[in-house]
Amino acid sequence: MSREQLHKLVGAVKDPHLPFGLAELGMLERVEFNDGDGVEVVVNIPCHHCPGLQMLRDDIQAALRSGGVTQPVSVSFQGARIWSPDDMSSRARAAMRAAGIQVNSQRKGPES
Repeated sequence: MSREQLHKLVGAVKDPHLPFGLAELGMLERVEFNDGDGVEVVVNIPCHHCPGLQMLRDDIQAALRSGGVTQPVSVSFQGARIWSPDDMSSRARAAMRAAGIQVNSQRKGPES
């Protein structure tokens, strides 16, 4: 399985609180095979005390298993960067605004 296939499987996993996949929410930092013959997943989340973290970990592992991954899977919520609303796709931002969820840009200047 390629890195792109791994990314697609995990990127489609929905956030436990929102109807969007991790890739569209800009939360998926990395998915790759590691040197130990396992799969490493790194997800940047907005709230490290979220009660849905175990559910999200389980959903990621289930998505990889359903895609044929048999290697051990490691899921980390401690990425190299801090998640920002700017990481979300414009479609996800627009849908959240339409649902009444405030999404403020963290960037200086015009919003993307």
